[in-house]
Amino acid sequence: MRLPRANILTRTFLVVICFFVFSCSGKKSVETTSSGKDNGIADNRIWDMKVNITDEGMLKAKFSGGYVIRDNLGNSQYSKNRIDSGLVIEFFDKGVRSGKLVSVKGDMNDLTELFSAWEDVVFTSEKGYVLYTDTLIWNRKEAKIFSDTDVMMIRDGRDTLYGEGFVTDDRFEAYEIKKPRGKAIIDNENVK
Repeated sequence: MRLPRANILTRTFLVVICFFVFSCSGKKSVETTSSGKDNGIADNRIWDMKVNITDEGMLKAKFSGGYVIRDNLGNSQYSKNRIDSGLVIEFFDKGVRSGKLVSVKGDMNDLTELFSAWEDVVFTSEKGYVLYTDTLIWNRKEAKIFSDTDVMMIRDGRDTLYGEGFVTDDRFEAYEIKKPRGKAIIDNENVK
């Protein structure tokens, strides 16, 4: 039995289309986007997240967040975490707590090792000072904590300094306030 010429052309055309479609539908790997950026859905949503950050087995910091949205960074093992409530980072030096950072919001990038805190940021050092600012960043790779925004620091509950930025190491051995201004209380006993 012979098929009409129209049926043969139609079937040939369909076979060519199917071949073309299936040959172009190879899997495409994700390179730098996460599912959260593609469709508005986060890879993970975490409540009351707690993470210990260590350096060669020694506790460096305890990180916690009330509500965390976590997105994977492409095909890597790294992720970016956005904290939408209750960011707390406690810093440790040789097992002893050396400071505490509290803010409403922040983010943590596993790849760059940058931790950012913003909105009502309060940083308290065990060395006797409290820092208030809008934004504070911890660069773990460089062991540096800094802010380029306005800061107010109260030292020992008496001296108040204002500035346009702040820098310290993550062991809080020394700090710098950029463009400082403020007032300091001097005891009369020390003045001669």
